[in-house]
Amino acid sequence: MFFVEDNNITITKGDSGRVKLKFQNRDGSEYTPESGEEIVFSVKRKKESFSEVVLDKRGCEVVIDSGESEKLPSGEYWYDVCIKKGESERCTAIEGKFIVRKAVHNFE
Repeated sequence: MFFVEDNNITITKGDSGRVKLKFQNRDGSEYTPESGEEIVFSVKRKKESFSEVVLDKRGCEVVIDSGESEKLPSGEYWYDVCIKKGESERCTAIEGKFIVRKAVHNFE
């Protein structure tokens, strides 16, 4: 199971998921990342900015494979999506909970 609801992401341990990130300007128009900007999706154990990162993806399409979710203990994490503009400028565009649910199935 993988779904996004109210900017919170839920995945079942051992499952895969894919989400295409879309951004909006304040006026509601679509924001398209410019050349040289980097989109960074990070999952952390705690909401603090310097908490341990347990999953890190780059780009506007976030793909989590089954092996990656299998390694994460079930529980609640936090994620954010930052737009990095060079070395000194960044903007947090999205944040929310990242929930890893226990799996009932066992394919081994």
